[in-house]
Amino acid sequence: MTARNPVPVVPAEAQARWWERPDEVGERAVSVIYVRPLTSSVAPPPGLTQWPRPGEAYLSPALAETAPDRYGRLTGRISPAGLADGVELVAYVNPSVEGFFDEVDEPTSFIGGFGGLGEIGGRQQHGMFFVNSHQFDRGIAELDLLVALIAGVPVVALVLVAARSRSEVRERRLLLLDSLGIPVRGRAVVVAAEAARPLAGGILAACVLAAAVSVTSLVLPFTGYRVWAGDLRASLGWLPVCAAGTFVVLLRLSVTGCFVRRRGEGSALTRSGPAVGGRWPGRVFVGAVVVAAWGSEYRGTVGKIAFSAGAMAALIALPYAAARLARFLGARLARSGGRRGDAARIVAGRWLAARPHALARLSAALVVGLGIVVIGQVITTQFAVPAEAARSRFQAGDGALIQVRSRNIPATADGFVAAIGAERVVRYSPEPGRQGLRLTGTCQALAALGAVTECPSEPEGVERVFTSLTPLGREVFDTAEMLPRRPVTVCACAAPAEGDNALFGFLVVNRDGAPGVESVERAAYGNLIGPMTEQPGQSWYLGSAAQAAQVRWLLDVALLGIAALAAAGALGAAGVFMEQSQALGPLAVYQTGRGFYQRMALYNLALPLAAVGAVGSGVAALLGTLMINLGKGGWMSLALLGAGIAVVAVCGVVVAWSCGRTASAHAASWAPRAD
Repeated sequence: MTARNPVPVVPAEAQARWWERPDEVGERAVSVIYVRPLTSSVAPPPGLTQWPRPGEAYLSPALAETAPDRYGRLTGRISPAGLADGVELVAYVNPSVEGFFDEVDEPTSFIGGFGGLGEIGGRQQHGMFFVNSHQFDRGIAELDLLVALIAGVPVVALVLVAARSRSEVRERRLLLLDSLGIPVRGRAVVVAAEAARPLAGGILAACVLAAAVSVTSLVLPFTGYRVWAGDLRASLGWLPVCAAGTFVVLLRLSVTGCFVRRRGEGSALTRSGPAVGGRWPGRVFVGAVVVAAWGSEYRGTVGKIAFSAGAMAALIALPYAAARLARFLGARLARSGGRRGDAARIVAGRWLAARPHALARLSAALVVGLGIVVIGQVITTQFAVPAEAARSRFQAGDGALIQVRSRNIPATADGFVAAIGAERVVRYSPEPGRQGLRLTGTCQALAALGAVTECPSEPEGVERVFTSLTPLGREVFDTAEMLPRRPVTVCACAAPAEGDNALFGFLVVNRDGAPGVESVERAAYGNLIGPMTEQPGQSWYLGSAAQAAQVRWLLDVALLGIAALAAAGALGAAGVFMEQSQALGPLAVYQTGRGFYQRMALYNLALPLAAVGAVGSGVAALLGTLMINLGKGGWMSLALLGAGIAVVAVCGVVVAWSCGRTASAHAASWAPRAD
């Protein structure tokens, strides 16, 4: 980005001229950069093979696909070296209008080149970053925060779940080494050797994936943002450093975690699991929901903070509050199994009742993920609804009325009017001696605004000229959107040539829809100096569409978080059951059939996960409703809630089936040892 920034200098030292103007294509902003070299030795802007000649233009690839002929003859496409990203809309134009830059009096339009520092009036100037194509962008710090919260937290949860997998077996081994008198350093070496292999494998797989992604330019699914392969390859040099640092940090955490004991917790052999009983999880959950509800009603900055904090606390506390549900389900299953003589239900139910913390570990990732998805979907609709309203307002006009402004209109008006046709153009200009505007044009052009009593050859008041107004006329006379001041006179005469330059412009009547709009744009860029066009509702549409596009970044980032949460949930579920399955060996004397162990896994995993998924969907629906109230709009997808329940249930069934097969294999090979 810095390489393309123009460096302003004093006019006597200028090597080129540079001037930026805004434009819009569809719902996106465009940076139109007018350039002209003053010496033959000055290098062209980054991304260009040469300076465009008068009447020629270099366009970014995305702009060349949507408006290839608007700015002049398309000479080439800007390479990635001159663009911030693959979807940026930028045009470098050498204008065909003679004396174009004579009308550009900004001191910063005189430049010495690109990418460094300059000096104007004895003061050092930093290279300027042009921002029209990025006028709605948010700071990189906000994206970093979004990634940290929506994707980083789930990734940390995944790491913690992975670190706790098979922890009982590992801690039993450490207790054995402790009883043999092995010092802490020796035990740490054993833990590090055990953790090094899976850590190295996982980090190596991540490096291979990162290297593979750098081969092609990815397009993110929701935003459509193109991540250039060249940018990724430029960062590959840091990949070994990041991989080594990650390996060292995770290895250190793995070793440290194995030797940390909370006071009174006891050993792995004597404690039954972290205590999640008691009333505090339920109280925290209820209190968090109350805070979120208050925030959604209070609104404002304080209300948004309260809702966010309450929603997050509710999602975190819900799995621990579900421990009571685990005890209830476990007791019911055990009693049902006892009445029916079903050993699988008895064992699964008693396990579930004795270890309610297991359900919290199984469901935490899935519940939090479902809540994030629902809240994100509601936020998306809250921005999409205004965007659709703005789109409807903009599209209702169908480009029938276009405002055109530029520099020095009195000197350039004839060429533009000739290109468009005088019967389609109404000029506005300052009314001498009055605080208002005069509209001038042919009788046919004026008739597009309303029913004319008599075509006035001298300036007349608006009320005396029109008996009624057309829809285009109401846009001109009844709103303050299309003109800088209110029109006070109308005539089929010459427009004044003197007055405030900001009050000169054109209103173009277009009856040809989108092709007509493009022809007006081409005529403006071919005949005027730095033209800017506007249609009714266009500014509102552009801003609301940009806000809706920003929210789509939430969805792209959330994909990473949801993937991490799903992996954490599946890994946690498998880890819990595999730890418990070590105690299934003695049951081999009773039953070795695979169906027995798979039914036990279904009762112990799939059933409670489905129950918690249903409760989590209800909580997500409640939080989504509060979010709708907070934002005074939006809607919630019932299909998404149903899909959330189905995904949790299917995940439970798949994990239970897999764990049941593994447990059956363990039981079949079990033999008494040291009993």
